[in-house]
Amino acid sequence: MNIYSHKMASIKNISLETYINYIFVIYAFLLPISRSGIVGATALLFVLWLFSNDFRKKIDFIKSNRVIFYLLAFIGFNILSLIWSENISSGIYYIRKYWYFLVIPVIASTMQKKYLEYVLSAFLIGMLVSEILSYGVFFELWSFKNATVDFPNPFMNHIQYSMFLAFTSLLLLNKIFYEENVKIKVFYSLFFLTTTINLLINAGRTGQAAFAISIFLVGFLNIKNRVFAFFGILFLILSLFYASYQLSPNFKKRVDIGISNIEELINNKDYCTSIGLRFGAWSIGSEIFLNSPILGIGVTNDMDRLKESVLVNHPDMSCVAEMPSYHNFYMQVAVHLGIIGLFLYLMIFYNILKLNIRNKYYFNMMIIFTSVYSISSLVENMFHEQFSAALLALFTGIFIAQSRIENEA
Repeated sequence: MNIYSHKMASIKNISLETYINYIFVIYAFLLPISRSGIVGATALLFVLWLFSNDFRKKIDFIKSNRVIFYLLAFIGFNILSLIWSENISSGIYYIRKYWYFLVIPVIASTMQKKYLEYVLSAFLIGMLVSEILSYGVFFELWSFKNATVDFPNPFMNHIQYSMFLAFTSLLLLNKIFYEENVKIKVFYSLFFLTTTINLLINAGRTGQAAFAISIFLVGFLNIKNRVFAFFGILFLILSLFYASYQLSPNFKKRVDIGISNIEELINNKDYCTSIGLRFGAWSIGSEIFLNSPILGIGVTNDMDRLKESVLVNHPDMSCVAEMPSYHNFYMQVAVHLGIIGLFLYLMIFYNILKLNIRNKYYFNMMIIFTSVYSISSLVENMFHEQFSAALLALFTGIFIAQSRIENEA
């Protein structure tokens, strides 16, 4: 048999499961840098999974998983709410984005143990590519798409990018605690530093806040002495933020704007600032929710009900009528789907945290991810945006897969 024939025979012996795991790695790499890559990989993975081995067994596993159960229940309730929605076509347009979650059962039921670290490494490489481009734009070495010096986020909006950076930074910090190879530990430490700096020079206050809060979890999860962990992390955070305020014009500008926005809101009831718009939308959203607290007004892609409320009841908040969303996914769910929908949404994350993961490294990662994602969702619709939805899909799948692998062993 010649070399070519031998290679062809080897390729034929590779199972469909293995090919799917290869695509997981590609998907993880493309996730931070390519919208079309996310779309293509999501569709390909789901189609291949339908023809994979032991498909019935995988379906049985999915049926028994409570994270996937509540995810499907939440999406199903979105669909059901079209019955009492004022604009069905708008609601369908809104719900269609949830197809990115199709990869969760694929990853959860098909991911093989040896590919888990490959997938994580691929994601980090994708983030490294994104960061290099971001730094290049920031230092005016090149231009890239719509990124600017003030908003050097190359592939997604600054709010989502800041969340990606916050999670990546803390993922690397968690890795440092568990890496035994000194050279790799040094590499992760430098990567952590560059990622954190990238986070702080960017305009995304969402990720910065999620980072500042969630980093305490990294300390508590990895350092036995809780007092030392608290004060050590507090000193690190204060040092990073002070240095950023002194050295980064972007960071200083965004902090000053944030303080000014809050002062204008408190002293002058000015709702026409970035923070004022959010508080105004949340205030009006609360009123709309209280009028339909159980089922909500039905899922919709528009903000017509908020605009009507501004016009009739809150003319002093006229600026708020221009808001494209509530910029708070908890509020958006409460308005659309009431208490029932909000309960189903929160149960998704509750059951992620309840996954039986004994491996401390993956357990910590699960806690960190849930914290960063949940905090970020307070000021942005992370669950409903392509990049952030795909990030949730990837890591939810990884956590369920890790739990499955441990319990199969």
